[in-house]
Amino acid sequence: GRPLPVAAPGPPAPATDYRAMLNGDNLLPAGDSDGWGRVNIDVDDTLNQVCADIEVRSVGDVTAVQVMRGEPGEGSPVVNLDTPDDDNDEDDCDTIGDELVDQIRANPGEFYVEVRTSDFPHGAIRGLLEPSAD
Repeated sequence: GRPLPVAAPGPPAPATDYRAMLNGDNLLPAGDSDGWGRVNIDVDDTLNQVCADIEVRSVGDVTAVQVMRGEPGEGSPVVNLDTPDDDNDEDDCDTIGDELVDQIRANPGEFYVEVRTSDFPHGAIRGLLEPSAD
């Protein structure tokens, strides 16, 4: 007889890519005027995971990096990311709940990334998430 066909497993749900361009003018009140950065974020619905590639410059000692939800001048943290090391770059993955993954994917503009420093404990630079062109 003929061999039975073997069904290949379906591909996993793809990660969704976002980015945020960070600067002090995106904060109310304004943050670090010469600080800047960028964050590339992959939101993986299969693993319920958010992975961030973070680069910051001219901000001093980073004390926290957070994905937050809210309007300018307000917001609450939903994911605490690792702070960049001495070269001000960091790659970090964190497991988050399925509901939060779905919310970020449905409305990325309701979320932003904020970097806090010892000089700007309430926020040095931040930027809204937007779909990545990549």
